[in-house]
Amino acid sequence: MREQDIDKYLTQLGQSLDNSGIHLPVRILIIGGTFMLTQIRNRSITEDIDVIFTDIVDRHASPIYQAISQAAKAIAIRDNLREDWFNDGMSHLLRVMGDIPEGNLWKRYGALEVYLPPAGYILTLKLLSYRDKDKDDIEALCRLLQIGTREQAQNMVNIYVPDTSTHDIFRLDETLEKLF
Repeated sequence: MREQDIDKYLTQLGQSLDNSGIHLPVRILIIGGTFMLTQIRNRSITEDIDVIFTDIVDRHASPIYQAISQAAKAIAIRDNLREDWFNDGMSHLLRVMGDIPEGNLWKRYGALEVYLPPAGYILTLKLLSYRDKDKDDIEALCRLLQIGTREQAQNMVNIYVPDTSTHDIFRLDETLEKLF
């Protein structure tokens, strides 16, 4: 997915919410490759749009979540996208790991409001879920944030995920040793 595709599909989601009669703001925080592509600009494509719903904690009990989920499925079928092109699969885990930052409003697509988290939060997520394909993203974020040492990277993670048992579960020490 390229940046113009992201914009197109989020526009369609916003229109679907409007067509469903949903006019209250539906707030999402973009994370992952979508953040890297649109904000850091260190890549030209991403596989999907990873998001966190900021106001929906129990997605199974939310009619708004159901409406946006159905709209995303319809867009996937119509445009031949992966079923999980609009992906909030990490939301619950991220809430358990620590507070979700509010972020800053980036764009509005009708009722759909898209927020940007701080770059340090994205770095934290990338470090905790490290995969080899994340290395370029981590390097770009470290340059932006002027993080050059293991200690600086650890301090950033501590801001967003202070629980050291979470660091252990995600093998943060191994990741930091590998990267710094």
